[in-house]
Amino acid sequence: MIIGQSVWSIARLNIVIFSLYLLGDAFYRWDGFRYHSSLSEFLPAVALASMLCGIIALIISVVLSIILSSISWICKQIKLNISMHHLLTYIGFFIITGALTWKLKKIMLPQVQTTANVKIIVFFSILLVTAFITWLFRNRAERWIRIVQDRITPLVWMFSAFILASVPLVFYHSYVKDVDNAAPETSSRPIIIDKKRPNIILLTFDALSAKNMSVYSYNRQTTPFIAEWSKTATVFTNLEAASNWTVPTAASLMTGKRPWTHRAVHLQGSKPIKSDTENLPLLLKEGGYFNIAIVANPLASVKALGIAAAFDIAPPSIEFSNRVANKLLYRFFAFKIKLYDWIIQEDFILGQLLHIVSPDVYVTSVPPEEAFKQFLAILSNNPPEPYFAWLHILPPHAPFLPPTPYMGTYDASDKMRTYKSQWKIIGKVNEYNNSAGLPAEVKSVIEVLRSRYDEFINYCDKQFEDFFNLLKNGNKFANTVVIISADHGESFDHEYLTHGGIHLYEQVTNIPLIIKEPFQEVGKVIHTPVEQIDVSALILDMAGIPAPSWIEGHSLLPLMHGEEIAARPVFSMNLEKSPSRDYIIDRGTISVRDGNYKLIHYLDENKSLLFNVYEDPGELINLSDSEHAISQRLFSLISENLKIANKRYPINKQSD
Repeated sequence: MIIGQSVWSIARLNIVIFSLYLLGDAFYRWDGFRYHSSLSEFLPAVALASMLCGIIALIISVVLSIILSSISWICKQIKLNISMHHLLTYIGFFIITGALTWKLKKIMLPQVQTTANVKIIVFFSILLVTAFITWLFRNRAERWIRIVQDRITPLVWMFSAFILASVPLVFYHSYVKDVDNAAPETSSRPIIIDKKRPNIILLTFDALSAKNMSVYSYNRQTTPFIAEWSKTATVFTNLEAASNWTVPTAASLMTGKRPWTHRAVHLQGSKPIKSDTENLPLLLKEGGYFNIAIVANPLASVKALGIAAAFDIAPPSIEFSNRVANKLLYRFFAFKIKLYDWIIQEDFILGQLLHIVSPDVYVTSVPPEEAFKQFLAILSNNPPEPYFAWLHILPPHAPFLPPTPYMGTYDASDKMRTYKSQWKIIGKVNEYNNSAGLPAEVKSVIEVLRSRYDEFINYCDKQFEDFFNLLKNGNKFANTVVIISADHGESFDHEYLTHGGIHLYEQVTNIPLIIKEPFQEVGKVIHTPVEQIDVSALILDMAGIPAPSWIEGHSLLPLMHGEEIAARPVFSMNLEKSPSRDYIIDRGTISVRDGNYKLIHYLDENKSLLFNVYEDPGELINLSDSEHAISQRLFSLISENLKIANKRYPINKQSD
């Protein structure tokens, strides 16, 4: 085979293999995509993934052809009878043998941890076994390759035609079709010009649990500066996040609505309902505020939330990423094609390969000081006042990789010090399904991981200290409110790691809320349970702007200033919409807290857990049977409010 012929032969195989894999993956992704978006939005994503896979298949074919041709030529020079057909047959057997070995391991030994040495032994064993099988069938190699090439010809033409047809579809959606960048409609509300009103800085850390902060009496000194700083601030000890992951919680912060109202509940889903006209920064902008957003998590970006037009300065979140592939795809296709990063997602084969071949990471690639520096640079240009600034910092979100000297502060072992080692154990634990519970050795590794998380928090505390001192020393702090909070927490208990998923234990829902008002000299601690959506109402109250009726939260300013307020139940939820019932919510998990009691109800299983979180902060004792009346009362609160939310939704529903 000459190189040109071998390229085409290999390309034919690669196009078919990639396309068949993509076809199967498309059915898998559509099953989740249809919960929040339409087929007309899914097809451009399939087209983009197909086009990119086709390009990658051709590149691989050229590289592989050069390598195999070189090997074949070398073998010919040293009088070894190894042709291109033999090499292709060997690769085919290797892929089949490797895939079968991996599948058998998944089925028969799903929880067995394999060391690096075992993997090396298995890999070389497969190489040898494949070589032996190829040698046995060496005389049939050429005939088999020709048969395969003949049989796949119809698929080659079909998939090639689809790839070619994908190009104009992708081009249309990326560069021709109008993208909605229109400014939001202004209301008739008069603009308030009052420079005496405070600047407001809302600083949210991603995945920061109040349970792991020493300011909230954690046993490790993870937040010494924040603890000292908060002595002259108002500390809320019982703030419940709206959900257990970023998209719904960021949407609740910026709209003042619960997830069952704004409906931003899917990773790749629609923007919050009416977010272009009903959002916190727009109200502030109409009230005369200059708005700044420094958001390091793309899932919480103002563009993804549909509120970009309400901000005067908002650099793209992708600026904080150091992954070239992510930046390129973002630059050309983000917000034009949904699932634009399909082929590099970690559950897609190319994403998995990139994860394997990429070098390991030992220090966070998204340090908080970068976001702080960017904000300070903006302030150095003297933006108009009053201003509202939302800074969303990615740490201490996993992977927990603080730099020296923070790494190893709470656990000096060499375990869990890299990106790959941490994600491996997180994936293993969250996939674990064994009534006997986690093995002791796994539990010990989880404790090491908890230490890395605490070390990351300690690092964030120091970066906040440096940031605050620069603000104060640069005379950028006068008449400024600073609010410290998070989007959600992080779990290391209940055999559940990190966040997201079905669970709503306090480690993922109890988040910090610390507010320092201008010139405040006396601190205060408030134990009243409050909701994340109350933060939006509080910010409006501090800005002197009346909260509209669509804001579901209540201002916390009366509580902060010593007034009594009526007790209210607070909700948290992780929801899934059903496409078969006009977007009615009947799947997911909802929790409600009323006083000392918290009920977690799993809609799919129709199962509830009741905890007295005051007496049992670890949520270890389920009281749903012994405290049946309380359980039923809290369950009724969930049922009645969910019914109201489901009735209201068709009126507000966004068009596809």
